[in-house]
Amino acid sequence: MHFTEQTIGAFMDEKCREYRNKEALVFPDGQERYSFEAFQKLYEDIAKGLLYLGVKNGDHIALLSLNSPLWIALQIAAAKIGAVLVCINTGYIKEELEYVLRHSEATTLLMMESFKKNSFFNSLSEICPELSTAQPGTLCSASLPNLKNVVMLDNCVKNGTFSINDVLGMAAQVTDATLQKASDRVHCKDITNIYYTSGTTGKPKAVMLNHFVILNNALQSGRQLGYTGKDRLLLCLPLFHVIGYVLSAFSCLLVGATVVIAPRFETEKMLAYIAQEKCTVLNGVPTMFKLMLDCKNFDQYDLTSISNGFIAGSCCSPELIARINRTFGMHLLNVYGQTEAIAICQTKATDDDSVRATTVGQPIPGIVAHIVDPQSGEELFDEQEGELCMDTVYLMDGYYKNEEATRKTIDERRWLHTGDLASIDPNGYVCIKGRIKDIIIRGGENIAPAEIEAVIKELDSVEEAAVIGIPDEVMGEEICAFVILKQDKSLSSDVIRSHVQARLAKFKVPKHIVYAQEFPVTSSGKVQKYLLRKQFLKQAELLQETAV
Repeated sequence: MHFTEQTIGAFMDEKCREYRNKEALVFPDGQERYSFEAFQKLYEDIAKGLLYLGVKNGDHIALLSLNSPLWIALQIAAAKIGAVLVCINTGYIKEELEYVLRHSEATTLLMMESFKKNSFFNSLSEICPELSTAQPGTLCSASLPNLKNVVMLDNCVKNGTFSINDVLGMAAQVTDATLQKASDRVHCKDITNIYYTSGTTGKPKAVMLNHFVILNNALQSGRQLGYTGKDRLLLCLPLFHVIGYVLSAFSCLLVGATVVIAPRFETEKMLAYIAQEKCTVLNGVPTMFKLMLDCKNFDQYDLTSISNGFIAGSCCSPELIARINRTFGMHLLNVYGQTEAIAICQTKATDDDSVRATTVGQPIPGIVAHIVDPQSGEELFDEQEGELCMDTVYLMDGYYKNEEATRKTIDERRWLHTGDLASIDPNGYVCIKGRIKDIIIRGGENIAPAEIEAVIKELDSVEEAAVIGIPDEVMGEEICAFVILKQDKSLSSDVIRSHVQARLAKFKVPKHIVYAQEFPVTSSGKVQKYLLRKQFLKQAELLQETAV
């Protein structure tokens, strides 16, 4: 099996020359269109501007923005000069932003000013009050000692910052030869991306991925998904996740396809983009497809151009897959992956409908799947259920500054432990049965219960908290917090939700709050969350029966 050992920058340069006059990026919101030639000019100018700012090989540069052509260009620009792009979730609020910037040791932050009511710049100004009096490029912050440069992507004028136009203007001061020299120093096994992913212990873990892993996974996955140069992808998945960038935008660009970029998912706008731009590929998480299918104006849009796509991010019922295929008239494939190894298993267009609806397919080339006993680690066979482990060439380099977590996830055989319960049928198809790890997947976002529990327990009236995921038709799972109050204390659900929303991203706020006297625990004192889940579902069922 052939794997390329080129860097992302070198490979992308080749493709931009090969597809020079083809349309690469379309951004309807900004009325922007880029050919592959223009796209290359954009990312090379950004790369030169970053070099002029003093960004060096191995430096960490953070990106906080909704989807845009600049986002993709910044990714390639960073890769060309050997910088490491730290991808930040736009749902993060101040405390989470501060943690990621400090933990990643980012020297440069490229950011949009705000999204909805979340002002990223105001949050940064509170974290770094020194920004208001600093000259651009000379930030010296007590809270974030590594951060020197702040670049505003929406060209607003802010004290202590550069605009993206400033950076593009700096490109004239850097020669092509200097850029090439920087690019030649980059190796395919160098780290190029850090993605923060929720873990069972609370704080998000920083997954390090190198050029080889991202480029080859995008190529192999794209082949399995059937992307061609004739395709037009509607990108509505966030670029700060691997399914948005690696498996959608980047994978399509590598075959000369066009990427139609939505800043974020908005139900009816997505349907309009498909009709206007004649998109052929639609990738999403179950929640996105459900919202589009249930849109009251669904039948008003011409969606006949859609032919294929994938669904990923959380478990999907066979009924939903069948409904999507039937209503969109498409061949929907199932993709299973994790940030730690990107795409792992995929169904194929040639698979039977029943296979595509009930399994996550076979491991892609470069991966061998194993099932092991979660307790003993012994390998299991003959369709036995156990933990899904992967021997993969697309393995992360580990969690940044977290060797303990890395050792727990990657064993001595270099197998990745997914934390998912699964079985493998005689034909090598993987069926996911559930999760071993304590993670909630809400609308495609991985959420660590421990993080929410810690925030709830900050409240003086709270004795103990246990957070679980419970089934939800639209979001896949919703967050439910069981709370034990201290003796003679009272606390409303609204106060709990407000406190969580002030400390964590909005998507981490519990929808359901249940007050309890005690929690079921094991002999070692561990909360038995599966019993709390059964208790909640039983109460919900009784309420439905009462209503009837």
